[in-house]
Amino acid sequence: MKKTIIKLIISIIAFLGVNLWIIYKAIAKGDIDYLISPAVEETILFIILQLLIIVNYFVRPLTNKKSKIIYWCISEALVLITFFIWGL
Repeated sequence: MKKTIIKLIISIIAFLGVNLWIIYKAIAKGDIDYLISPAVEETILFIILQLLIIVNYFVRPLTNKKSKIIYWCISEALVLITFFIWGL
């Protein structure tokens, strides 16, 4: 269970990092120049968040089926929350 908690903490940190980056960009919208459009940047951030969660899982994968279900449900919920807040 300890490994599951550590993996969930890493997923939450990735979730917070992506959301804080999007919040920073939204606050500084008038002060900074974009190299790419904000929609493309958000899409790239969604993909990076999903890849971080997948890579986090495959580094020393969980062995217990219950732990796997808990990890995937919570991690994918975080990705969906990010998508529904910023993607729509």
